[in-house]
Formats: sequence, C-alpha cells, structure tokens
Amino acid sequence: MIARINADLVPVWINVRTTPLPPLPIIPDVLVNAKVDAGNKIVDPFSEGFFLRSVVLSTDGTRILNPSPKTIGGSISRAILEGNNSYATLDPGDYLSMLWHSLHRFRAAR
Repeated sequence: MIARINADLVPVWINVRTTPLPPLPIIPDVLVNAKVDAGNKIVDPFSEGFFLRSVVLSTDGTRILNPSPKTIGGSISRAILEGNNSYATLDPGDYLSMLWHSLHRFRAAR
C-alpha cells in the first residue's frame, strides 16, 4: 500500500491539531461534522481527536477523486457497487481499493 501511494500519489499529512486545513474550495465537502475557524483550523475537541481523512484530490486541488456519499442510500449503493471507497475508509484492503478507484477516476478524467 505504501509503495502504491508513493508511486502514484503525492502524500501530504496534515496534523489538524497544529496546522490549518489548506484553503481549497473542496474542504467543506470533507469536514462532515468538523468545525473550523476563520483560519481553516479545526476547532472542536471531538474532531481534533478523531478527524481522520484520506482525501485524494485532482492535481489542481478542485476535485475529490474519492468522494464520500452524502446519504445513507448513497453509502449503501457505493458499498454494493464498489466496496467502501470513501475518504473515511480504514481497512487495508478497502483502502487500497479506494486508492485504485481514485486513480481510475483521475485517469478517466484526463
């Protein structure tokens, strides 16, 4: 998995306890219930402890290549059709599948 990430992606780690989120227009789409201040820093204690996202972006930073469904129905449909491939996926097999689908979306959009 690490070799795949390093070969096909540019990994960036953001520690939300110390670093503001990047000022990208897609950030609100991945926050879920997290709260940010005017400087784009996570400010609610729950999210500071449990905010974990692996967001795969297009090279220009305007498109999420591993979007998470916004509804329960969408989540069920995604699980049936593709497996759990959202930015909140943590299982290693599902995570690798999420990366593969993200790369496929990127290559298809090119």
